[in-house]
Amino acid sequence: MDRKRTVFSLLLGFSLVLAGCSAPASTAQPSPTPAQSSEAAVTAAPAPEVTATPEVTGDPENQLVFSQSAAGARTADGFYTVHTYDDWTGCLVFYDYASRQAVPVCSQPNCEHHDETCPAWFGDKGNIPRLLTNGEQLVLCYLNTPARIETANPDGSNRRVLYEFAANATPGDGLCMDEDAVYLLSTSVSDEADSRQDLLRIDLADGSCDPLWSGSTTGGSYAFLAGCRDHYLVLKEIRRNTQQAETAEQLADQTHTLLSVDPRDGSTAPLYAWQQGDLLESALPDTLYGITADHRLCAFAGDEQLTELARDDRFVPSVTVIQYADEDALWFTAPENGTEGKSSLYQLNLADGTIAPVPLAQGRSLTVLGETGDDLFVRITADDSLQASLDTRYALVPKDRMTTAQDDSALEEFAELF
Repeated sequence: MDRKRTVFSLLLGFSLVLAGCSAPASTAQPSPTPAQSSEAAVTAAPAPEVTATPEVTGDPENQLVFSQSAAGARTADGFYTVHTYDDWTGCLVFYDYASRQAVPVCSQPNCEHHDETCPAWFGDKGNIPRLLTNGEQLVLCYLNTPARIETANPDGSNRRVLYEFAANATPGDGLCMDEDAVYLLSTSVSDEADSRQDLLRIDLADGSCDPLWSGSTTGGSYAFLAGCRDHYLVLKEIRRNTQQAETAEQLADQTHTLLSVDPRDGSTAPLYAWQQGDLLESALPDTLYGITADHRLCAFAGDEQLTELARDDRFVPSVTVIQYADEDALWFTAPENGTEGKSSLYQLNLADGTIAPVPLAQGRSLTVLGETGDDLFVRITADDSLQASLDTRYALVPKDRMTTAQDDSALEEFAELF
């Protein structure tokens, strides 16, 4: 992690292609493999009121990474993100762990990185892309019209449109990729009464698109790409149990089902099913967790039960948010004392299950995004501020000071060269 990273260059080359059409292949350059998350082994406990089914067997022999966050894309050496300007345009920036510098993905001398002359600039206001990388290619997914996927080399070169969605199709938030393809859900509307969803595999070499799974939303069923686990995609289906939707109870009468999807052929196998409110899955880039109504944080064990990591009143479905995990600890936000209201950041020790607050997060929003050695890479914004996205800082903080530091002396902020 101590090697210096060269200043990036980025070439813009937009050429929109229709769904299913191919684009020129790129020559990817070597890049660090994204850091991985894992949880400590603990005693497994059955999950009450959660139905488990046998997991799919076999190994597609690929390494999947997942993102549902607009924060950016992490690698072992740094973090890609889009800096947003006051006029809501953006600039692609890399925060380099070794140099402690943030540099635009642009090599043009004397560039101000704020207009179309800069290859790292995003001028499509309100359509800043989601980022994800497999270590060899950087993927940029635009959710709003014109919805499309671009790819680039890790240094920003060879940027091109890989795939463009049809006018009636909308890509979902969840984004997954391996060394060969990008995976995401697309919702297509044919008329006011009928829409369908397709889990797409988009080849990183030529932009060809193959549906792995398809379903109709007619009848109150909807799906989400929930994450990945053990080389398989995880799809979540929510199905309304009654066609009536006149009361809150009827609206909440839903069954949630997780499906394991083989990225090779789209074959599926059910993982878990539960009723609305009993459990909520939470995904990190390579791990899938579950938070139960009886305040347990669990990992999906795949052996017909959940593996309990900790039990605490602060683990509440739909409210607790898991930010980041490594082999020693997990960081999450939750309402103080397990009640609704202001949320705080906590650190869970995976070895003994103890939970400690993070004082550095008091009075502001602190998000753990990655790590290098003994340091965590964090984003700091004003708490509950409408200007939070425009007033953002990034820093490294030693792991052992996350629960002891009382002031900003523990933060080593990056020098932003833009």
